[in-house]
Amino acid sequence: MYFSYKNSALCLVLFFGLFSYSINAQTKSLSNLEAYYYQHTPSEVILPFETQEEYIDRMQWWKDAKYGMFIHWGLYSLLAGEHNGEITPKIAEWIQNTLKIPLSEYKKLMREFDPKNFNADNWVSLAKAAGMKYIVLTSKHHDGFALFDSKVSDYNIMHTAYQKDIVKALKEACKRQGLKFGLYYSHMIDWEHPDAYIGEGKLTERMNTVDYDPKHMDRATYLNEKSFPQLREILSNYGNIDILWFDMGAGLSNDEIRKFVKITRELQPKIIISSRIGDEVAPTILNRAMLFDYFTPSDNYFTGDDLAMPWEMAGTTNSSWGYRKDDHEWRKANLIINSLISTSSRNGNYLLNVGPDATGNIPDEAIKNLLQAGKWLQKNSEAVYNTTGSPFPWNYDWGYVTQKPKTLYLNIFDFPKKNRLELNGLLSKVTSIYTLANGASIDFEQTGRFLEIDLSKTHKDAIATVVVVNFLEERPLISKDISQSKDNTIRLDRITSLYLKDEFQSSWTFKINTPGTYRIQLVSNEKKRHSKPVWEGSLQKGSIRLAGKIIPVQLSRDSEKTNASLFFYKEITSIIDTITLNKKGTYSLQLNGFQIGAGKWTNGLGLDRIELLPIVN
Repeated sequence: MYFSYKNSALCLVLFFGLFSYSINAQTKSLSNLEAYYYQHTPSEVILPFETQEEYIDRMQWWKDAKYGMFIHWGLYSLLAGEHNGEITPKIAEWIQNTLKIPLSEYKKLMREFDPKNFNADNWVSLAKAAGMKYIVLTSKHHDGFALFDSKVSDYNIMHTAYQKDIVKALKEACKRQGLKFGLYYSHMIDWEHPDAYIGEGKLTERMNTVDYDPKHMDRATYLNEKSFPQLREILSNYGNIDILWFDMGAGLSNDEIRKFVKITRELQPKIIISSRIGDEVAPTILNRAMLFDYFTPSDNYFTGDDLAMPWEMAGTTNSSWGYRKDDHEWRKANLIINSLISTSSRNGNYLLNVGPDATGNIPDEAIKNLLQAGKWLQKNSEAVYNTTGSPFPWNYDWGYVTQKPKTLYLNIFDFPKKNRLELNGLLSKVTSIYTLANGASIDFEQTGRFLEIDLSKTHKDAIATVVVVNFLEERPLISKDISQSKDNTIRLDRITSLYLKDEFQSSWTFKINTPGTYRIQLVSNEKKRHSKPVWEGSLQKGSIRLAGKIIPVQLSRDSEKTNASLFFYKEITSIIDTITLNKKGTYSLQLNGFQIGAGKWTNGLGLDRIELLPIVN
């Protein structure tokens, strides 16, 4: 099988583990991919039609916004990660399921839930000051408890000591302050309802098997008695809802997914729907046959790829989503901005979560970091909002590129050596370069495909320095051929490789201008569960073929550092060997024997890049 990372439509299949399988008896002849994405699959559920142009227009505000606040809040906030002296080993909002708390005992939390410090306007004001453009609130999480006035089930906020509709209050505050408003709704998982059947195997772990027997569950009853009716409530009782953030829809049939889409689209035609309405698989092309509007990759994980459609990375301000009192692993302002800009540089959005405590207070450390990031955004907003991603197919060591017509924004997190920044591949004639924060002009030199920028007199921002590059064309002319840099380094990013999946072979073609001896090193990332990251570098052996030589590759953990975009995960550098390239010209490097899986949950090496660094005698 031939596989190219340059083709984002194909690369998603590997990165996110899109393996086809049957959904249920209704759709046995259809793969998961087919049943989930295409409206021409057999179904009795007819969905509202939309043209490609209408879809693009509906999505524009969201794509321009770039940055939103996620809020996980509910009864679990009272437990704060601990029950009867036992601390949950997993994220706080799953505590009922993780610690196997009986429903009768968990429901007693309703008597205590009285968040007297909750102030919707304060929450929205914080989001605005942080630079966020929309808010998404958990209207009902997996425990089945609703933060809104539901007539469908008494298991809601109106039957607590508080007795006020949280969804209504936050929606009205967003309207007053001009933020878009969305709702998270756990449509498949519900630990309160006796018929919330998900599926067999590992899916059984997501159900309430403490109080209910899966053998006696009837999902149709749950959907018709609670999930569908509550969906109608939140889409009918609060005016315009901008986003519907479904979650963990794995196991739903084609027709069930369509029913959720049909209800949502008919009640809120302009709403934007997340991909987790069904199984977490990625689209391979952008078209209106899809049953959702944007893709949500794995939480807290970014691979650096250009995806085929709008996408959003959901991340946390600390290690949990719901509030837990022992969680002090806070994402500082520089890491918040790094995650935001890295996603923006590949046309994604960043949805950053806060977990208020049971009284309604957002933790002080989260507030401090959000406000610091917000101050940076006030000065540098031009480089973030209403931008599109980098025109370069590769990444850079110093930071990330965003763009607008006739303009590139270089978001510099790490100043390069000797304060000389290089853009390799820009063919458009540059007219001016200056710092965004103060407009100070910057000297530069442009020769062929190389633009060298002198940053020796440029003030370094504590978070990131934004340099503006102006040119004549609406869109920059880019040479996408890989070439040795002016400082003689060669960077071979995974996202620019050709990958033969069945043969475990990655390859690059690049140009050498200065012959010499180079140290070869491979950079890869940890992945899997963020509480227990795994590095798969030592699990495989292979070789590199370059300039007629075959070099054995056994990866070792030679050095490491925190991946600034991934927060919980380390970036590992493995030194391979040295090689001498005696002539100028075009070379091919092949990495053989390594299964590559850059996604958080996919098998294989989390390859980021291969570097050839000049050895100076």
